[in-house]
Amino acid sequence: MNSDKHLEECRSTAALYVLGGLEVQETERFEARLKSGCPLCTAALSEFAEIGDQLAMSVPAQAPPPSLRERVLARATEAATKAPRQTEHMTIVRGNDSPWIHLPIKGVDVRQLLGDKTLLVRMQAGAVYPGHEHAQNEQCYVLEGSVTDSSGITAYAGDFVCMAAGSTHEPIHTETGCVLLIAYTA
Repeated sequence: MNSDKHLEECRSTAALYVLGGLEVQETERFEARLKSGCPLCTAALSEFAEIGDQLAMSVPAQAPPPSLRERVLARATEAATKAPRQTEHMTIVRGNDSPWIHLPIKGVDVRQLLGDKTLLVRMQAGAVYPGHEHAQNEQCYVLEGSVTDSSGITAYAGDFVCMAAGSTHEPIHTETGCVLLIAYTA
């Protein structure tokens, strides 16, 4: 292929790539050429990406019609309710499948995910969960915030704590508020 023809092919393919106008196989071929280090494709992509950015920025921002949000949410809800919630090997609990239940402990709510074996615990800032015994092994993953036990040990978002069956947990509290994923195992 002569260099002028190759250059023109690189430029037209790069322009279509930036605009999302290539078929899947064409996209894969162009990305392979980029990965191989083709200087013509790389230069063309750089040029057209900049032009694409300028074009996007030149269009005045416009608020979508108010009905768009409702339509998008309605479609998402419809898709979620039509999706299977359980198969032979999987159960899915959607974000709105189970409600938060207020406990008789000020600032503490729970949401059951899978029976009484897996649940979320949400504690508001300043809440205290009273001491309790663990009848089963309790696995706790801190999703948000932090929680501190009576001995001063604090678990932060991303921390995992396991309490053995038969152990006693002194009161715990949170200064920041927290969300915990709790799973009980035998």
